[in-house]
Amino acid sequence: MPNQDYPGVCMACSTEDCKIVAPDLAVVRERVRDNPLTDYTLNVVNNMTMAMPDKFKDNDEAYMAFDVVKAVIAMGLQNKDSVVFHGLGTFKNDGGKVTFVPDPVLEAAIS
Repeated sequence: MPNQDYPGVCMACSTEDCKIVAPDLAVVRERVRDNPLTDYTLNVVNNMTMAMPDKFKDNDEAYMAFDVVKAVIAMGLQNKDSVVFHGLGTFKNDGGKVTFVPDPVLEAAIS
């Protein structure tokens, strides 16, 4: 299933039959640059850039990776799947309303 951020790229397939087509990276980079980073999004992107300088040369590239995670969540929810991130929690589409159930590891970290 194609998604809104990366046309032609399937973010919801888990089979070998999935045909992944590389996105137009120039278009994605332009969209990412036009999206101001604030709050914890900026914190995540900065930390990804610093933690993996061999993978991300700047915040734009790190944000693209973060953007893929958002696209996976959106596509899973559109498919009415539960989107599970071990150690973080589960996003669910409950009749058009997004709910989040934290993983016990996350709950333990804050208690």
